[in-house]
Amino acid sequence: MSETAMSEPALSIETLLGDADRTVRTPSVSGVTAASSPEGGATGSGFLDHFTNEATRGYMERKGFKDVQALGASFASLERMMSSGRVPLPASEDDAEGYDRAFAALGRPETAADYGFGELAGADPEFSGQAAEWLFEAGVGKARAGALAEKWNAYVGERQAADQAAFEAQSQADWIDLQREWGPRFAQNTETFRRGALTFGLSRQEMATIEAGLGTRRTVELFAKIGQGLAEDRFIDGEGRGGFGMSREQAERRIASLRRDQSWQARWMAGGADEKAEWSRLTRIASGEE
Repeated sequence: MSETAMSEPALSIETLLGDADRTVRTPSVSGVTAASSPEGGATGSGFLDHFTNEATRGYMERKGFKDVQALGASFASLERMMSSGRVPLPASEDDAEGYDRAFAALGRPETAADYGFGELAGADPEFSGQAAEWLFEAGVGKARAGALAEKWNAYVGERQAADQAAFEAQSQADWIDLQREWGPRFAQNTETFRRGALTFGLSRQEMATIEAGLGTRRTVELFAKIGQGLAEDRFIDGEGRGGFGMSREQAERRIASLRRDQSWQARWMAGGADEKAEWSRLTRIASGEE
């Protein structure tokens, strides 16, 4: 080996890349080996031999880096991508950190609670919270989650409005059928229904829930039968002649009381169905018609 070849520094990445302000000396021809290229820098297996860490060497092999030129080009590309705001894609399905990085860049909030779209229409708070967790796990951005919540609320609102309109139409049809079937007994039977419902202390909301489940016709018929059964029990117990166990004297006292009840009279004057039915029933009992 010549003296010139022995004086050349050992070939390495440090000597090839060096500091930016330091010029790397090009090895002389006598220092070029089979692992070098005409463009400068180690190539092939000789290039990879400089990586003593097995993991790093394996990475270089998988990426296909054959020389310093390829490694430098890859680094420059990565730097341009990072400086432009582009985010690397996850390396695989198991790259949790990669997905978190990508989801954050796409606007996913830090926690599911940060979506802030509140309760979803037609859903309880527990479901709304669970839906937020699902969106978070799927990596949905905050703006997109808000848009989905708006779509959901609009859809549910439209369905609820359509269902309510259909229910009201059917309810009116049921009342028309009952009026036709009951004829002159309609006022009496509706009062019987009211009495039956009031006996159980049901609120308007509770009755509305029952009506929504059974339908108007079935609800009215059911509670009318209950009211009629209660009236018959009172009659058998000797509380007076029919009419829900109310005697003529009781009816007259009730009439006198209602004439002093200004709020009841206001409802009657406003066309209150319950008030009109009660007045009609009381006057029939007081006049001996029942």
